[in-house]
Amino acid sequence: MVALLTRMLRPEAPVTVGTQLMDELGLSSSLALELLLEIEDELEIQIDVEDLDEDRMTTVGDLADYITQHCTPR
Repeated sequence: MVALLTRMLRPEAPVTVGTQLMDELGLSSSLALELLLEIEDELEIQIDVEDLDEDRMTTVGDLADYITQHCTPR
């Protein structure tokens, strides 16, 4: 997850599980969807975005937890 975010967003500071997605990485809604598609392709999973709550997903760790709980193998 961290490697993918680093590759896509090219942040100046290191990315950790506590890194703020929007405040520190500048992740927008459109970039978030693109990121989820990249994660699906790279990990060969399907992510259910029906319950996606952007307000509760503030850090890289939150995103990783969501994906773990809402994905199925392809």
